[in-house]
Amino acid sequence: MTSRKIRSIMIQKNISITQLAKNLGILPQSLSNKFYRNTFTVKELITILDYLDCKLVIESGDDMRIVLCPDD
Repeated sequence: MTSRKIRSIMIQKNISITQLAKNLGILPQSLSNKFYRNTFTVKELITILDYLDCKLVIESGDDMRIVLCPDD
C-alpha cells in the first residue's frame, strides 16, 4: 500500500526510480526491491517524502498531529 502511494506521487511529480535512488544513496535495483516488497524503514520514508516535497504525518482521533521530518 505505501509503495503504491509513493509511486503515485512520483508519477505526479515526474520523479524516476533512478532519481529517487540517487537521492537515497542506493542503487535503483535496491529501491525497486523495496517497492516490490514494501519494506521501507521510517527513516527511508521520511527521506523519500522530503525529496518528494511531502511530509509523513501521524494523526490521532483526539486532534493530536505529529509531523516527522528528516532531522527526527
